[in-house]
Order: sequence, then C-alpha cells, then structure tokens
Amino acid sequence: MDYIFKKATYDDIEDCLQLAYFANQLMLKRNNPQWSMGYPTKEILTEDVDKNQLIVVLEENKIVAMMALVKEKDSLYEEYDFWTPGKYISVHRVVSRRSGLGRKLLNLAIDKAKKMGANVRIDTHVKNLHMQSLIESLNFKKVGEVAQPFTDNTLALSYELVLN
Repeated sequence: MDYIFKKATYDDIEDCLQLAYFANQLMLKRNNPQWSMGYPTKEILTEDVDKNQLIVVLEENKIVAMMALVKEKDSLYEEYDFWTPGKYISVHRVVSRRSGLGRKLLNLAIDKAKKMGANVRIDTHVKNLHMQSLIESLNFKKVGEVAQPFTDNTLALSYELVLN
C-alpha cells in the first residue's frame, strides 16, 4: 500500500479528532485509559498545525495515522533531569489505523532527529503495552517517568533514543 506523509492543515483537524477517538476506543479495550479524558483536544491539534508539527499519513486520501513531532523545547520534559543533555525532538500523539505505520512514523522522527543532530524523547502510559513494545523495539531506553496531562493522573514511562 502506498502512503502519503504530509504536514497536517487546519482542514485535517476533524479527521485527526476522529482518528484520536478511534485510538481512545482501542486503548480502552486494551485496559489503557491514556486518552480517556478527551485527549487530544481540537485546541491541541490546532496548536500542532499552528506550529507545523503535526504529520498525517494518507491512504487513498483518508488520514490513517498521525504524529506530532515537536522540535522546540518541550515543557512536559523540561522539568525533569533524567534526560541526556543537548538538542532533542519530542514525539507525541502517535496514532495509526494500519499495522506498521506507527513504526514508520517513529522511524521518520528518528531520521529527522539524526539530520538535526538531536536525540528523540517520547512517553507513554504505563498501561500502553503496545506502544511500549514498539518504542523498545526501536532501541529507545526507559529513563524515568513524567506527569501526563489529560490522563488518569498516572505517570507516563519516558523513553529516549540517544543519537549523539
């Protein structure tokens, strides 16, 4: 299957919200309340588009995956000291309706980080075993836990891939 990766536009936000709802329902079936508080909101996705950091994947002109790739300092991570010092990018809001697309999105993030001379940071809910497995399969290392807004107040497992 041919996929098209592109930066999201404001016209994509409603489809991204539907994709997030799909992910939320799948997570709940897997006993993972990670996005059960209405995350991500329309405001968060709009800000992602404002900052040119939301990537969507199209299959036959339908959005089937998305990821926010944050290249600026991430306030969620800045208050913790367990990270490797230096330049980094953060990955958030990874969702896919197709097997293997999550890996492709994370590999895209890794490639962009390499070009920038940066490391990659990501976190996921302690009950999101599917994402933990994917992250660990790409050689990310657990470095700590961070507070995770829009959840059940459970800390999120934090991972880092050191490239420099």
